[in-house]
Amino acid sequence: MATEVKPKSNRILLIFGVFLAIVAFGGALLVGRTSGGSVSVGGGARNVPAVVATKDIPASTQITADMVTVVQFSQDQAPPYAFRAKDLVVGKYAAIPIHLGSAIIDYDIVADAGSVQAAKQAFLPIPAGMVAMQIPTGELVGAGGYIQPDDRIDVIVTASIYPKGTNPADAKPYTKTTFTNLHIIRVGPAGAANTRGISSSLTVIVTLKQAEDLKFLLDNTNYKYVLKSVKDYDVPDADTSATTDQSFIQTFRLR
Repeated sequence: MATEVKPKSNRILLIFGVFLAIVAFGGALLVGRTSGGSVSVGGGARNVPAVVATKDIPASTQITADMVTVVQFSQDQAPPYAFRAKDLVVGKYAAIPIHLGSAIIDYDIVADAGSVQAAKQAFLPIPAGMVAMQIPTGELVGAGGYIQPDDRIDVIVTASIYPKGTNPADAKPYTKTTFTNLHIIRVGPAGAANTRGISSSLTVIVTLKQAEDLKFLLDNTNYKYVLKSVKDYDVPDADTSATTDQSFIQTFRLR
């Protein structure tokens, strides 16, 4: 005669089966877990190293040893083009923001901070009613290359001036400070590093009328920029009298 299995026995067998399934699943996770704590998805031996960021690394930051670690990946899960050793990235600079947990690949880093491309701006920071104008500069014109973004400059010009109604042949040299407190918003052309140093151009903020006058100045005079002290940005410039041949002779007693 066959023995009938009671419902209670069925429940015990079911619970035992679920317990075995949980144990098996946990064992699979333990086997697939790497030394860095990640779980294998693709399977296979974890023998491919990759350098991974241990924290968020902003662009232009020099990478130090504590910012990266080496994680072992399986062959099918290894990040392509990732660096395989820390010493290949330590000392380099982040070319773009690198996020926590990201594998570091070749185009994430550059050899020096100067090679980092500035983040693209949607627009220049031009106040309402003003315009941006690029003006030429150089070592001798631009205070030896010490002008940098957010500095203020004055412009000194020398031109040949003759009084109204007189002969142009009688023109005399005339030197005067014209534009004052011009705000520099960029050094160099777009796409280049926006920093202090010798450059071919400066971008300044002016009114439209000032832009016209500045254009005339650049085309018709000998000019030079002088760099203002940061402590004088909000201090109005004292008016100065023009320097002429006669005033120069008088000031320095050349006769």
